Amino acid sequence: MNQPSQAIPSSRFSSQHQLGLLYAFIGCLLFSLKPVLVKLAYQAGGDATSIMALRALSSLPLYLITLLYLCRYSETRRKIQQFGLPAASIGVMGYYLASFLDISALAFISAQLERLLIFLFPSFVVLISWIVHKQPPSKRVILATFVGYAGTALILVHDFQTLGNSVTLGAILAIASAFVFAIYLVASKPLIGKLGSSLFTSIGMGSAGGAILIHLFFSGANIQQWSTELITIGVTLGIVCTVLPSYFVAAGMARLSPTQLSLTNNVGPAITAVFAVLILGELFTIWHAIGMILVIFSVVLINRSKN
Repeated sequence: MNQPSQAIPSSRFSSQHQLGLLYAFIGCLLFSLKPVLVKLAYQAGGDATSIMALRALSSLPLYLITLLYLCRYSETRRKIQQFGLPAASIGVMGYYLASFLDISALAFISAQLERLLIFLFPSFVVLISWIVHKQPPSKRVILATFVGYAGTALILVHDFQTLGNSVTLGAILAIASAFVFAIYLVASKPLIGKLGSSLFTSIGMGSAGGAILIHLFFSGANIQQWSTELITIGVTLGIVCTVLPSYFVAAGMARLSPTQLSLTNNVGPAITAVFAVLILGELFTIWHAIGMILVIFSVVLINRSKN
């Protein structure tokens, strides 16, 4: 008698889990294209402020339209009154501050190195959990963290010899971005459960877009000097690598645990490496291959330890 009633929830859970994995993978794929497009935008004459502003100008209207559409329900408006401010604050931190640090880093380092440094965010999640939730890491996690850092160190040394001292500044900016993004991941999970993925993303990304436009206003940038090529790349960056993946990742987060979500990101550095080599002509040496394998292996170890 009890068997059928238990099978239905199990089947629904499996379906939602698979859907969450698919959403998270698509989001990872699109996000992984971002550093390549940012490097192309720099080649087209952009800087961190103009690239970030074009990304916001092309994505902000879509987030606002989605937000207005969701606000037609009284329940949605009630949720915004309760949780809108925290969601906006987290969005500004995760998609404005982290984004600015990340884009700035790409002016100094390769797309491959940037993606590997950003990919270290799970170790920062462990660190935050240790400090905030008093959850000390296991020996396996500590070992995995050192393995990941050893992998990035290999590529850092190689790029330092190729690109010079600027790699140090770029690496610091990328690591700072990864740390901010880790805080965003830990803080956003409870709010997504209360607001829903679409509403949270619309509030967070919309607020970040507003902060970026304020940044543009006070930067004194001359918009008339932006080339057609730069604008085209910026709009593509805003829609394909920002709007679409943000909703996919948020939908995945609503159906997966942070650990499961992290596992789907394992292919991110490989995707970026392929497009960086094919589009940007970046070198991919044996040191890049070893470094990538070590970093991915470290993240897998961390996530297995969490499980």
